[in-house]
Amino acid sequence: MSVKFVIVSAPRTGSTLLVKTLNSLPDVRCHGELLNLGRVAGLADGFDALTATQPQRDARNQHLAQLRKQDPVKFVQDALSYDDAATGLKVLYLDFYHPPWKNAIDSILAMDGVKFIHLTRRNTLRRYVSEQILYAGGPNHSLPGGRSENRLKVDIDIDAYLQRTAEIKTTAKQVASALENYPVLDIVYENLADRPGETIMEICHFLGLSISAEAVTPALTKVGANDLRETVNNYQDLLENEITRALLASA
Repeated sequence: MSVKFVIVSAPRTGSTLLVKTLNSLPDVRCHGELLNLGRVAGLADGFDALTATQPQRDARNQHLAQLRKQDPVKFVQDALSYDDAATGLKVLYLDFYHPPWKNAIDSILAMDGVKFIHLTRRNTLRRYVSEQILYAGGPNHSLPGGRSENRLKVDIDIDAYLQRTAEIKTTAKQVASALENYPVLDIVYENLADRPGETIMEICHFLGLSISAEAVTPALTKVGANDLRETVNNYQDLLENEITRALLASA
């Protein structure tokens, strides 16, 4: 019987890295953001976006969006109906509580034996900087189209950072409360990035999968700047603020 699982997280916490790495394992299928507010993202049904033409990609996106609009519950349930040893998807906090997806989320919560992986990031400043870079120029990762060669620099409003971080912290608590009666594995991005093999093996054990450590290879490579001076225009402001200075030391 296939194990069903859901990755829940805030944006820019390494969820794409986790999804892609899980998909590289034998007999594991992990969809991306099927409930993304903008479009259906990452349906793992074998479609090769790299070799498809732009018209083919556009037609697929339109078709998937229509299917989801017609019946979100069926769309999600069909995606989780594969008979792989483990089948899952990623749901960001905003999508988890988006009213049009309530029935779809409820249908997942009603599934027998469903498990949840709650992914968070300790360094909230780095998460916020990554989010601002995303807004400024798109995703930055090592996959084709990830703009890994495009090193953007942004200005960080410290008050906006604190407000956004407080919002995410509140939502994370709400998600944890909603899942208190379900099997939940808490994972942090820093462990996933620094010790990917160990962290993925922990997830496999949680899902009841027998996968050797040799099979675990990170699907993405880190392309963000190690030194935030390279991506933050007003780095000195962060250095002079007591809260952000402490996070810079661990960044």
